Amino acid sequence: MSTTQGRLLGGRYRLGAPLGRGGMAVVWRAEDEMLGREVAVKTLDLTGPDSDNAGERFRREARATAMLNHPHIVTVYDTGVEDQTAFLVMELLPGPTLGEEVRDSGPLPVDEVRTIGYEVAGALQAAHDAGIVHRDIKPANISYAADGTVKVLDFGITQIVDEALGHHQLTMTDTIVGTAEYLAPEQATGQRVDARADLYALGCVLTTLLTGKPPFTANTPVAILMKHAHDVPADVRGARPETPADLAALVAALLAKDPVDRPQSGREVADLLRSHRAPALTEVLPAAAVATPPTAVAPRPDEWQGPAYETSEPVREPRRSRAWLWLLLLGAALAAAGIYLALQDRDGTPDTPANTPVDTPTSQVSQSPSDTPAPQPSTPAPRPSTPKSTTTVTEQTTPTTSPTAASTPPDTAQPVTDASAALGDAVKSLSPDDLSPDVAKTVQALLRDVDKDVRKGDAQGVRSKVDDIESELTKAAEEEKLSGPGRAQLDGPLADLQDAAAAFTA
Repeated sequence: MSTTQGRLLGGRYRLGAPLGRGGMAVVWRAEDEMLGREVAVKTLDLTGPDSDNAGERFRREARATAMLNHPHIVTVYDTGVEDQTAFLVMELLPGPTLGEEVRDSGPLPVDEVRTIGYEVAGALQAAHDAGIVHRDIKPANISYAADGTVKVLDFGITQIVDEALGHHQLTMTDTIVGTAEYLAPEQATGQRVDARADLYALGCVLTTLLTGKPPFTANTPVAILMKHAHDVPADVRGARPETPADLAALVAALLAKDPVDRPQSGREVADLLRSHRAPALTEVLPAAAVATPPTAVAPRPDEWQGPAYETSEPVREPRRSRAWLWLLLLGAALAAAGIYLALQDRDGTPDTPANTPVDTPTSQVSQSPSDTPAPQPSTPAPRPSTPKSTTTVTEQTTPTTSPTAASTPPDTAQPVTDASAALGDAVKSLSPDDLSPDVAKTVQALLRDVDKDVRKGDAQGVRSKVDDIESELTKAAEEEKLSGPGRAQLDGPLADLQDAAAAFTA
């Protein structure tokens, strides 16, 4: 019996419109008539000439995906075989996929790319810990969830890293599976792959998100595979100059030809991205006063030791928990700057001898939350080479005046970002019974727009988006898409966001 729209599988899953096709599989929108919810059902016709191998691969997919439980991996609900049709039932994601997002909107904002990289790296680590290599990481296999985060899809061609299965046909070294633009060199040449092939693919994905296209393109898949194997990828800053040096260096490391030269785990990649997600003091003080880079933690002997990274751009962490600490440091920095300028304005020169450090709390500003000691003025801390010259906060014995002032004071911008993150976390914490998934998706999209407007300095845009969020939640409550307890849980973070937005627009 062929698989068609309207067919009932497993006595409960009514197939709707097809969502996509790939190889011998079709993904359908379906309704679980037993639970009354929409799901995605992936079907595979087992009657073809390669049905034995395809059926085994599908059963592997069901087994592999069901083993995984991670917030950034699609959830599998059920699986089965009926009348030569294998089916896999998964959660239905609203999308779009990252491939569709780049196709329709072009390259993504840098901080959003960091967040996506962080989330996908965590998903890959969970899969690798379970002995699973995805082998087809690409933008089309990463989709937005209802809460605005991303989830990795389609473990259909995974490799089970298990000695008991090591000689199975599906893990033979002469079998090449995947998408040419995102294949690691060892995968492109038909060699046996491990988890580091997924990390190479992640580097290709980050390149696509930053520049709008993968690192290598050509007229034929074979030509692309040869480029993966032999050509050096271009620096992403050639196509996206504003990409921070640390992110560009990480992408280059992920795209190393030899797996030994790449980061060795998804956890390492996530840690590198997370270490550059806290607010830098460059967003607090003028260009002449920036914080010293965080002290690097020595990697374990078995970990990848790549280039040093330097924080270049502040971005929002999905779950911020130290916002008030940064605000406290912000206040200290502004107070120090005010005292310094007041002394300078009185007679044009500081009241402190040139060889005496200024006795202000600025040393506290340059000290990161990791308790790294601030460098003394007489011995500036060594910094990695960067394209631009910077000066640490404690090196203010020679007055430097920024030629231009920021159009929007950073001390009003950061609270908006923090409040936006807090409201986003509150939305994510609500169950579908407390907040309709479509409303949650809309609110998360508006919060992303708020963050974009903050980065652009668009005060009116911020206020408008915050008003839209309030209207959306009010409407949801009236239509019983937001429960009373859910609204009560969101009221506090929403009020904080409204206050921060008001200060930002003042």
